[in-house]
Amino acid sequence: MMLSSSRGNSPLPALPGVLASIFSAAIGLLALLTSLASFGRQAEYGYIISPGAGGILFIHLALAGAVGMAIYLQRERGARGLQILLALNALISLLLFVHFREWAGCLFLIFIAAALYYSYLRNSSAPLLLSSGLIGFVIAQLAITTLPYGWKTWAIPGVLFLLAALISLLEGHLLLPGTGRGAGSGRACRLLYALFCALITFAVIALLMQVPHDAGPGLAGAVRPGAALPLNPADDALPWGKIASPEDVRTFSLGESILFQARACEREPCQYLWCSDRDGILSSNQSFSSSGLSLGWHIITLTTADASGQTLRDSIELGVAPPPACSDLSPRPRYYPVDTPCQGAWPNGTESCQQIEVCHPGLDYIVLDAVRCCNGTASSSACAWARDRSEGNNKRCRGLYIIRAFGPDAVYMQGYALFKACCSGYPECTRTTWPSPAGTISFREGFNQSVAGLSCRPEEWGVSAWRSDTNMSENSAVLGLFPAHATINILQTGVCVDYAAALATALRKAGYSKSEVMVAASLGYDLPLLGGHPGHAYNLVKLPGEERYYIVDTTGNGEGINLDGLPHYFWFVGNFMSQPVRIRVFDWWVGYCSKISPDGFNDLGNIKTPPSSEICGCPG
Repeated sequence: MMLSSSRGNSPLPALPGVLASIFSAAIGLLALLTSLASFGRQAEYGYIISPGAGGILFIHLALAGAVGMAIYLQRERGARGLQILLALNALISLLLFVHFREWAGCLFLIFIAAALYYSYLRNSSAPLLLSSGLIGFVIAQLAITTLPYGWKTWAIPGVLFLLAALISLLEGHLLLPGTGRGAGSGRACRLLYALFCALITFAVIALLMQVPHDAGPGLAGAVRPGAALPLNPADDALPWGKIASPEDVRTFSLGESILFQARACEREPCQYLWCSDRDGILSSNQSFSSSGLSLGWHIITLTTADASGQTLRDSIELGVAPPPACSDLSPRPRYYPVDTPCQGAWPNGTESCQQIEVCHPGLDYIVLDAVRCCNGTASSSACAWARDRSEGNNKRCRGLYIIRAFGPDAVYMQGYALFKACCSGYPECTRTTWPSPAGTISFREGFNQSVAGLSCRPEEWGVSAWRSDTNMSENSAVLGLFPAHATINILQTGVCVDYAAALATALRKAGYSKSEVMVAASLGYDLPLLGGHPGHAYNLVKLPGEERYYIVDTTGNGEGINLDGLPHYFWFVGNFMSQPVRIRVFDWWVGYCSKISPDGFNDLGNIKTPPSSEICGCPG
């Protein structure tokens, strides 16, 4: 579109609208090209409009803005050509949206068309520019996921469109320099006027970009470390025939005496039969003690029959571990894996046993929560979700509950620890801030007091950077794994590898074997505008009844697990113009299948990751 003419309005006031259209088109193209895989899948990602559809709508707003500028400049031929182009694109987009059931996108297209028609009837650019500016903020909030971030994405074109609309509305009512009317049309006045408008515009954009936002999770109602899940009213009145002792997924050392006890039946006399899937019949008494169970995991089944002949059956899992396992702890934890080489926890365990801290008794409460969730004696939204998908298998239920509780339900950890990325100089913190916050603990507001007390010594790494559970100033907020108890119970937040290690620790304590859960990683991925990222950590988990592993990603309380394939997204906090911004990172960027590292790890150290054919959602 030409910006100079011997007739019509002066092109100078049209400049904001032209720039707005350019920015809008750039946002739309970038959103579209990075989100093609999202069409028709908006519900999977928790959005009303898919990011791809949002990109198309931004391009339509760019064309609508260009039509508005042509009307303002009284370029009839240009306006007509742009209107035809917009109409054709809108028709094609409408058919595309209908095909992918993007109904909200259809409504926005209709709204843009109505604004275009109204501006055509009024022969005025103001309604079209005004609607384009305002509707962009709504679309950005509903659909944008690939750029910084939410409605802030639209700050630049939105403000420029609104400025262009005001110029159009004021045309003919005020003596505006540069409009070619009145005494203020000299070159110096036009320049001063342009500078004044530019300053106001930049100030408004900066204000919108810098809207305050806590770096912390801002989540209410999270369960405090060590707190038990709410009991169901029937907890004290469990039906007869249930195993009262030991509780599910308890671990005992080889040779340790174990008390077995059943809840008495209502109609005496009763018959009891205790069996182990490994050792056969154990006893026919209501209660007994045994120290002779063999090593490994046992499924203990109790069959009870009362005087009327009614029979009930209950079962638990019980672990018998070799004596060295977790032997440096006194007393030993109630829950720990029978196949762990770990003997101690922080600060005396090996590095892998501190990172995946399966022997720490202070993390037993997570497993107890999972056990009570799955036997029906406790309730929460994570419980309900897990039980609905457990297929009657308690081990599967425990795993799903723990994944959900670290993921979207945010029970044990909340948010993303951008402050750790800053201290270690990672790109999500440093690329969009000047001066660089590398080597500082920036963006720690909104977290707990333990986070507030951390120091930063970038040269340190991992468990060696954690020196005290009570004096936070002795600990350095660097990347690399802290002891699991520190991440979960004290800081209650972390970056991707912290979430992955915490989940692996909890699942291992909850009865998952060394080959059923590990920490894995992608070697690198790309973020729009931020560029390449050095890598991302997550988990590989094999649930009972499944032949393949699931990729599980709870980072920043992300989706966690998708039982139909790959996780759709995780959350992390990026730094946009010195403000922390929560961002969804999608499966098609991360390269869960294509970029996975050849090695993962758990408390046994490094473990070879399975081939993609053994991972759900990855090509065979």
